Amino acid sequence: MILAHVTFQIPFVAIIVRARLNGLDRSLEEAAHDLGANSWQTFGHITWPLMLPGVVAGAMLAFTLSLDDFVVSFFTSGPGSTTLPILIYSSVKRGVTPEINALSTLIVVASVLGTLAVMFFQKLQRK
Repeated sequence: MILAHVTFQIPFVAIIVRARLNGLDRSLEEAAHDLGANSWQTFGHITWPLMLPGVVAGAMLAFTLSLDDFVVSFFTSGPGSTTLPILIYSSVKRGVTPEINALSTLIVVASVLGTLAVMFFQKLQRK
């Protein structure tokens, strides 16, 4: 199941990271090489910190889409594995209970808190 989710999310992460890499200023890497840094030092001190926001954004998008991919989870899960979407689906088939309502509320609250945290950190970086 993990392999299926990773396979489905790679294109989304690759697009976001590639867009971040296209916006990178190559002169910073050239300057690091001119100052005597090797390729690994340049990557560790220049490239990685500049592309980290793209990697984090891609990871958050992949997690969100993977959580929402019920079909992938449903068809690739084994008999002993239960993911959150499959648990919710199987519980709703028997009837909506207060536990499902509470779980849905927690998912919405976590989403709102995550969005607010990202906005807060973006505001801190602008100052």
